[in-house]
Amino acid sequence: MNTRRHGWIAALLAATLLAALLVPGVARAADVSIMPVNVQLSRGTDRATVQVQNNGNEAVTMQAEGILWTRQNGQDVDGPTSDLLVNPPIFTLQPGQVQVLRVGLRRPPDLQQEATYRMVLREVPVPRPGGDTQVTGAVRVLVALRVPVYVAPNQVRRESSWSVQRAAGGETVATVTNAGNVHVKVSELRVTAANGEVKSIAVPGAQSVVFPGEQRSYRIQTPSGPPASLQVMTNEGLQQVATGAAGK
Repeated sequence: MNTRRHGWIAALLAATLLAALLVPGVARAADVSIMPVNVQLSRGTDRATVQVQNNGNEAVTMQAEGILWTRQNGQDVDGPTSDLLVNPPIFTLQPGQVQVLRVGLRRPPDLQQEATYRMVLREVPVPRPGGDTQVTGAVRVLVALRVPVYVAPNQVRRESSWSVQRAAGGETVATVTNAGNVHVKVSELRVTAANGEVKSIAVPGAQSVVFPGEQRSYRIQTPSGPPASLQVMTNEGLQQVATGAAGK
């Protein structure tokens, strides 16, 4: 993954919001970043560390927990789990400070298919000495960061295939089928038209992750006429798919 794309994903994670702004005014939110943006675990490597940094000018208190991440009918579903441990579960970051979190599995897994979790970091509202001095009309926005945690099966099998079609509305529809036992993460799709014109889309957030057994389609606005080729960037590398063909 190149530096531009990596920075874009990190910025997206740091912008997840828990509160909706229902009144006009100025929004204030903690400036917190996290690295890495996902965690890979396995039977042989069941521990990892994550660094959380406070880039703002005020202290921030965060609460951390592990949750189960599944998908039903194409929709993300979060649930409780005791499998994933995060330590410390609550901490305070002073401006410029870095906190190291330890993420681990309660027991070594014996998996035929990848297990998926999320580490969730939520800002905890803390009363400020002397009261809040923010300007009238400002809204304090609490941030939440969700870090995917993937636990590899005993034997990893990658088996993804792509197909490209032209929709009636003129878009190019690229469909990926994941027949493997681990996820496929789609970062970017780039369509080249017959006249050489290139159109691309970056795929954000959970929409970029295709679970084992899933099929997902991406629509790209493209010039008239059939596309000549499709380039796809995933965690499996750069793939070239010809129009009307499927490729692994």
